[in-house]
Amino acid sequence: MTVAQPSVPAALRLFGGLPGLLLLLLLCLPAVRGDCGLPPDVPNAQPALGNRTSFPEDAVVTYQCNESYVKIPGSKDSVICRQDGQWTDIEEFCNRSCNAPPRLSFAALAPPHISQNYFPVGTVIQYDCRPGYRRDPSLSRKVTCLQNLQWSTAPEFCKKRSCRNPGELLNGNINIPDGTLFGASITFSCNPGYKLYGETSSICLVSGNSVQWSDPLPECREIYCSAPPTINNGIIEGEREHYGYRQSVTYLCNKGFTMIGHNSIYCTVNGDEGEWSGPPPVCTGNQTPPAAQNPIMTNSANVHSPVSKATQSTPVSRTTKHSHETTPSKGSGAGSGTTVLLSGSWPGTQAGVQWRDRSSLQSRTPGHKRFFHFSYPGIWYYRPHVFHIDSFAWDASNHGLADIAKEELFLIS
Repeated sequence: MTVAQPSVPAALRLFGGLPGLLLLLLLCLPAVRGDCGLPPDVPNAQPALGNRTSFPEDAVVTYQCNESYVKIPGSKDSVICRQDGQWTDIEEFCNRSCNAPPRLSFAALAPPHISQNYFPVGTVIQYDCRPGYRRDPSLSRKVTCLQNLQWSTAPEFCKKRSCRNPGELLNGNINIPDGTLFGASITFSCNPGYKLYGETSSICLVSGNSVQWSDPLPECREIYCSAPPTINNGIIEGEREHYGYRQSVTYLCNKGFTMIGHNSIYCTVNGDEGEWSGPPPVCTGNQTPPAAQNPIMTNSANVHSPVSKATQSTPVSRTTKHSHETTPSKGSGAGSGTTVLLSGSWPGTQAGVQWRDRSSLQSRTPGHKRFFHFSYPGIWYYRPHVFHIDSFAWDASNHGLADIAKEELFLIS
């Protein structure tokens, strides 16, 4: 619409003919030639004058649309003061419009509408699906600016794409709380006794024109304990190279030793590291008896000395010698000797000591002369020995000495 300037006849009628026109000219005398008056009014818009009161030739005034109105794209929004003191023509350029189209999470404006900012009533725009979504052809992808300057409701015409099934995690678990659609996140965890190597989660993301998981499946590796602790005076039964979660070791004590503590421990997990459930047992031994003394060999001349000491009630040594005098077989060429059988220590004194004369026993071995034996009541630690004296030895074929030793040397407990 063009804003017209008032004509001369209309001005004459307005001011009462010629006298009125003269009055109008007098009022306009101060104006400078070519100076335009106030700019014309424009529907739904206001001129931006600032502090200006005069508008010389070529002065420009721009208009701004009123609230809830927008400038029609391509229309002129300013006027210019001409040389003849008149403003250039201007048409209505402000109109009502819907606001910017709604932003959809699953779709974006189609390219023709991306830069558009004027949406009068009846305007129709179109959307395209965003990456990670697929079009549902049964639903419209268009919205319209209604008479109330509101957009029509947009249906969810784009659906999320789905990532493939992540598969199975060996010795572990995959937690899928929200499905496998675009944007979904899954997490990974390992079974007890296993440690996770790799990413702990993965997200379904866009890949080209489709979607896929951001990270591959991790790996769950078995956690091993270090080698089991060894023990003194004992062994590990059935020891193996590796010990995994809940696998146990069993300990055995050597003969003569007693176990204190549990006989087995098992491999457990502390965080991501393996550790044993507790300390190993301890093998403790009973009081070790005194070590046997080396055998004492003596001449047959000393055989009778213990008799006189025993009959005189003198103290008896803690080391007692049991002597059996032997004579080698004729023709052996070896000298005479004495086989000595040594007992252990005796914790007593002469009280109760008995000297037994076994000389009346029939000798089972040629050359046997005499045999004496101490018998001690109470505690007696004894370890029998058979000794080889000189070049003469008693073996399995010479039963005489062995039989006598069995009869005469015994443990009194």
